Amino acid sequence: MKKITKILIVDDEPQNVMLMREILSFHPEYECRGAMSGLEALAHLRTYYPEIILLDVMMPGLDGYEVCKRIRNQNEHKFSKIIMISGMSMIDDRLKGYDAGADDYLTKPFVEDELLAKLKVYSKLNRMEEVDTLKTMALNILSHETRTPLNGIILGSELLGEMDGLPEKAKEYVKLVQESGLKIQELVEKISRYYYLKDGINKTLSKGSLHPAITSIFSSLSTGVGVGEVSFDCDKNIEFVADWTLLKEAIGYVVDNSIKNSPPSGIITINCWKKASQIFIQVGDQGPGVEPSLTERVFDGLFTPDLLHHRQGTGLSLAIAKEIIEEHGGRISCRNREECGTLFEITLNDQNL
Repeated sequence: MKKITKILIVDDEPQNVMLMREILSFHPEYECRGAMSGLEALAHLRTYYPEIILLDVMMPGLDGYEVCKRIRNQNEHKFSKIIMISGMSMIDDRLKGYDAGADDYLTKPFVEDELLAKLKVYSKLNRMEEVDTLKTMALNILSHETRTPLNGIILGSELLGEMDGLPEKAKEYVKLVQESGLKIQELVEKISRYYYLKDGINKTLSKGSLHPAITSIFSSLSTGVGVGEVSFDCDKNIEFVADWTLLKEAIGYVVDNSIKNSPPSGIITINCWKKASQIFIQVGDQGPGVEPSLTERVFDGLFTPDLLHHRQGTGLSLAIAKEIIEEHGGRISCRNREECGTLFEITLNDQNL
């Protein structure tokens, strides 16, 4: 059974309301109410929560533009899709409707198939937005509610592992509990971080140097990579304006990803240079490489090519890096190296920072 989509039809002409209700009566997935004025529509909305509002523009008293503005000021109807209906077809009239908060425009006399097509699209879009909001709320709750119990698991297992006389087998289990707790904690933190960045980034800009920034990334990564396993070549004179805390986070994730995907004896190469107004940062590894068809998708949040056989990693680190780099007006790409491994290239435009 299809989910019912609630629709509020607002028009001061009773025959227009009757016509639309008659059209929709043949489609059981829609439930309709009618209002003959803007004030009546607002009164309905105190207790009725429609997914879609079909709103006439020219009405006595409150016109459709004013009603639309008032609806948009009500948080409880933020997901409602408003389609304005009018005999006026001038672009200025449409723009005025969009400025008031309308999602779409339908010109009288409308075609029945066009009306049904718009209802279908906006019904689906409404549900998608609701689901996305519920996901965000669930994520916030998960992030908040798991923090204390996870800290208890990690700290408790750490203290257990330090107890004298604990059998070796028990120590292995305690270590497993601790590592599992840390992995869950890292996953929750990265998911929260990714969606936080997707919601918008407030940058704190300052002038800085690239060479010491990348050098500090090495010391912050607890990867056990020796000096002989990293080839680092960076012009010490590269300086530009950026949010260096965020940029170091992004570059750090790219470097850490390359380290994790390289064999123990592999060499990580990091090269940085500036050409004209562009800064280039390349990070290469000697890992298995990436399937050519997936070089773009590795930056998608929560993407993994084989979910059924997936064991480690979610692609969140690279997705976070991409959000930060693009917020700085740059771009990041990935390709396979000719010899072996993967090469990530970050390009930043000094003029846009």
